[in-house]
Amino acid sequence: MRNRDGVINTVILISVFVALEIISLILITNSSIIQKYRIMGSVRSVQSYFWDKGNSIGRYLSLKDENDALIRENYALRQQLTDLKSFAFYSDSLEMDIEGPYALIAATIIKNSTNKQHNYLILNKGAKDGITEGMGVVSPDGVVGVINAVTDNFAHVISFLNTSQSVSVKLAKSNYYGPMKWDGVSSNNAIMGDVPLFCEAAPGDTVVTSGFSAIFPPNIPIGVVSDVESIGGLYKTLDIRLFQNFNSLSSVYIVANRDVDQIKELEKKGGQIDE
Repeated sequence: MRNRDGVINTVILISVFVALEIISLILITNSSIIQKYRIMGSVRSVQSYFWDKGNSIGRYLSLKDENDALIRENYALRQQLTDLKSFAFYSDSLEMDIEGPYALIAATIIKNSTNKQHNYLILNKGAKDGITEGMGVVSPDGVVGVINAVTDNFAHVISFLNTSQSVSVKLAKSNYYGPMKWDGVSSNNAIMGDVPLFCEAAPGDTVVTSGFSAIFPPNIPIGVVSDVESIGGLYKTLDIRLFQNFNSLSSVYIVANRDVDQIKELEKKGGQIDE
């Protein structure tokens, strides 16, 4: 009981003290204009502090909406860039499509592996979105992979970080082209092999897509040459440092080639003639 009475007395004393302090502040404020402004200034400073923190929290909570808007804007810009590159690439042909043969479809990665020999990704777009097998997948930093299976709402992608995957690339300065494969070790490195000795290549040279397939548009920057090695005095091997960081991928673009059916049909007919 004594402890309980002691607690009650303490609460009463604190309450009386706080009440007296408030009364004192009111009396001081009313009796002195200078003190009034000082006190009100302190109150406003405290209010401003909490308002600023509240605005910061609000801005943080709105970052997702802003990020989504940036993704949509980036998608539109990438579409325009792809159309312009495609138009420039086909400018010597008799029939020119100013929109270009390629379309980009934005997608989000819901699963991504990078620590295997046969890595893959799963995207949140599928057959309902016009996605089909064989479409390429790119990002603002290079080639990501090729779609090999789709359901109504999802797509399975063979990642470029896959020992069975290769991409047709070329050296930007010389236009020499050839296949490029992942080195199977580091997610940042690839190899362009069987390069003739007469082909000039040096560290720092840019590597881009060749456009010699129906999957990827031409001239997409992929990486830079990091090392040049002569193999037996017969040919060169180029080590390439990729621009794409596969460990930080979250959003990609699926490449739809509007002319792919015609190209496949032509290749089929050409194959029949060769036989």
